[in-house]
Amino acid sequence: MNWLYRFTTNPNFPDPIQEIDAFITLDDSGEKTYLLLANRNGPPLSGALPGDIIGLCTGDQEYLYLHGTAVVVGNCVNQNTPLSVVCVYGNLEHRTFCPLGELNRCPSNILPEPILNFHDQRKFLSGQAFVKKLTLNKRPLQNSKINHKKNQTPKNPLIIQPTSIFPKVTLKSKSTSFIVVGLDPTAGTWESKMKNGPKQMPSFTLEWDGNKFMAPADPIKLHYSNECFWNLVNEKSAKMVCIDGPNKTNGPNLESDHNTLRWNPLGGDGIRAGELALSRAGVNLFWTTQNTVMKFDGASRWIARSLVLFSEMPKQLKIETHPHGVFTFLWRMFGHTDPLPKKSKPLGRQARLGILKSFIPNLTEDLVLNHDAVDAACAALVAGLHLLELTKSFGSEDKGGCIIMPNIDRLAEVIN
Repeated sequence: MNWLYRFTTNPNFPDPIQEIDAFITLDDSGEKTYLLLANRNGPPLSGALPGDIIGLCTGDQEYLYLHGTAVVVGNCVNQNTPLSVVCVYGNLEHRTFCPLGELNRCPSNILPEPILNFHDQRKFLSGQAFVKKLTLNKRPLQNSKINHKKNQTPKNPLIIQPTSIFPKVTLKSKSTSFIVVGLDPTAGTWESKMKNGPKQMPSFTLEWDGNKFMAPADPIKLHYSNECFWNLVNEKSAKMVCIDGPNKTNGPNLESDHNTLRWNPLGGDGIRAGELALSRAGVNLFWTTQNTVMKFDGASRWIARSLVLFSEMPKQLKIETHPHGVFTFLWRMFGHTDPLPKKSKPLGRQARLGILKSFIPNLTEDLVLNHDAVDAACAALVAGLHLLELTKSFGSEDKGGCIIMPNIDRLAEVIN
């Protein structure tokens, strides 16, 4: 690690960890991310080199807390706010920004002393600076004729055998057979009151035969409308539906505006307890806050559609999950200590397929052709695990609703 960047409270992000999660989620979505540097000539971090690693931190009076890492992917630039982070910083002129990539979340813990001893942490926290340099930068050799990548062997066996490192999970349960459906919702339109959207949303049907999970023939269906999705749920006689999206808020609220919906601009500032708990456990996500729904257009329409879906079909059992969190916990359960590879990369896709296949033995790659379909399959698996009483709840109904995750302690007991 070459640098530390300390995030602090600001009007848009009263909890600075929300800002860190927003950056990581933007990066996961393929957006370019930048850190805003101090408003002066040659601000700290402006001399960072591509490849430098930055620790993303917060702090109290005694300790720094590490929440994630990022890699510098280019030279710092002086310009107006890059479009991709206007939602974070607003429109600023002639400021210095540091371009980032490879952002990863880790469980929120005190910064280890080998990185920076506690005395120096307290000294840093007592000042006004929010950037600290840890090591001397050395520029890489130019025009090197050595191909360092040649003949290198893959560091991760997933590249060769995507499912072999995940053992088959045998679930002992007396539950009778049932069918569940998982849904990865997409952003809806305000004109349709979030009942339709321009992008199809995938659902995944999963069967429990009394002994194991099985994917039926053609488990993926695509839906432009909520009605189309609920017709499938009724057709399958699904016992439970699991949706990758918020079921409640703890502040923001939707209101009708003539023939459309909109977010109330005076919504509350509450934070969902479940999202806060997941974030502290090292799972990045867009927090469902007033700041998010007012400034992040895509996220605001996706959140709104999810809330509408949960309000429909009141007699249908519905739960919420967060696939990235599910895969993160299961990745750790299977013994991995490195960050879960990003879903947008081949290695990340193979990791997720391997995890799913450990629970759904007949799942094949051609059944889930993109990461949205993988997330829908993950949601279906959570619904099934929930009915088998193998899940854990994050949050509470009175503080923004519950988010359901696998109970990895109980699941670890049934791994072959």
